[in-house]
Amino acid sequence: MFSQFKKLNNESGIVLFIVLMTSIIIMIFSVGILTQSLNEINYAQQQIDQISCDQLAKGIFWNAYANEMGSAAGTTLTFNGTGRAYNMAIIQTSSGVYNVVCNYTAP
Repeated sequence: MFSQFKKLNNESGIVLFIVLMTSIIIMIFSVGILTQSLNEINYAQQQIDQISCDQLAKGIFWNAYANEMGSAAGTTLTFNGTGRAYNMAIIQTSSGVYNVVCNYTAP
């Protein structure tokens, strides 16, 4: 009477296998996309930190230059922004050249 149901019942193991394989493949692709996204976010944050540190170093240099550089040697400055701590220092070398060193610490 219901011969279609008997046929489906005999093949239900194959259907279950296909559904499981499809879901596993989708999960593998999802993990790959998530990993790639996290790597790109970390790389972008590293670039943001480098640019911020560079701009802060230029700012402290030109601020010290405008205010008579001689008194600025040995000055250190700490700036907390976007969850990072940026540490900058003006260093005078023996030849009279001023260098600004900037470091940042990640949370």
